[in-house]
Amino acid sequence: MLFNKSHRHGALSTFDTRRRSDHLRFRRTRSIALHHMRVARAFYCDVLHGRQVWDSERAGSLSFIVEGARIDVSTSAASDGEPVVLSVANPDALAERCWDAGYSLRVDHDAKGATTMSVIDPFGRRIDLVR
Repeated sequence: MLFNKSHRHGALSTFDTRRRSDHLRFRRTRSIALHHMRVARAFYCDVLHGRQVWDSERAGSLSFIVEGARIDVSTSAASDGEPVVLSVANPDALAERCWDAGYSLRVDHDAKGATTMSVIDPFGRRIDLVR
């Protein structure tokens, strides 16, 4: 515990460093969570034209419906290795919109020579765009 003598009033004030660090840690965690939510909304709502959904059973989770598919978003989703397959009417137009918004695209060719496109979401998860 740290004591400082107040020069104005002559009283002692107490400053608990543990409580302050817990408070700062909470504020930092909350700030990071809000930032992730804003980034996810910008990508999934603004760029992919999806909408956010809330599930009472999964309090605190972040989910979106895009082209009829539910996508659960988290910072650790990219590490599971499974891409999201998104069936869209015009994959080329959606890929172009993602590219114009500054997101990374991955273009491959399958064994038959057909072009496959994927967009990488802000958290590193691959979203395959199919017709």
